[in-house]
Amino acid sequence: MKKRVSEIGQEFMLRGGKRLRPRLCEAVYRSIAPDGIANIGPLKEAVECFHKASLIHDDIQDSSRTRGGMPTVWVEYGVPLAIAAGDWLLAHGMRLIAEAGFPNGADMLGLVASTILSLCEGQGDELAGCGDYVSVCERKTGSLFALAAGLGALAAGADPKPYCEWGCVYGVLFQVNDDIRDGGESPRLVSLAHEYEKRLASLGLDNFLQAAGDMFRPTDSVSSSLCKPSPAKVGNPPPLAF
Repeated sequence: MKKRVSEIGQEFMLRGGKRLRPRLCEAVYRSIAPDGIANIGPLKEAVECFHKASLIHDDIQDSSRTRGGMPTVWVEYGVPLAIAAGDWLLAHGMRLIAEAGFPNGADMLGLVASTILSLCEGQGDELAGCGDYVSVCERKTGSLFALAAGLGALAAGADPKPYCEWGCVYGVLFQVNDDIRDGGESPRLVSLAHEYEKRLASLGLDNFLQAAGDMFRPTDSVSSSLCKPSPAKVGNPPPLAF
């Protein structure tokens, strides 16, 4: 059955996941503007678009044949269509933000552009073998969490910088712990995890984490005691409606 790239992109968006990045976007917005009435649904959807686009492209470059127990997009539809579907998701996410009507929309799109540049450079350095581990983590994983947090702050009319910094540090910790689960507790990775747990705690956003509550539950995504939920809340969050 033939499908358009828009259909392939939308289909991949619906495959599920914890939706941590859009949840972080909303959590930041609500922590700053608890009574805010802005429609941030397009921002949350855009953040997920950027994340899913990066997964499609990563799977091609890494020759990964499955993701989450399902065939990767390039395996199912071929490399050319998969590349186009990832590109479509990037463009669709930018259009969502441009049409959302925020007065500081240009700042939001500027942050998106910087994030995509960072993501591409991080991926390029990893493929070329010329980037150190932490730098690649910051640009590939940290940048998208930073974007999610920054967009939430901008939607609330706040300075995005401290929230972007928190998102980047959280993203590195997320990646380090993911690599520990995949490859074992090497001394270097365990040391990095402890280092970034301390950095996360030092950023002074405890009130944000408390305000986030059930909206942003890292569950077992990081091992940090700062982010770990109570036992009653462990598990995947319910489906996210953008």
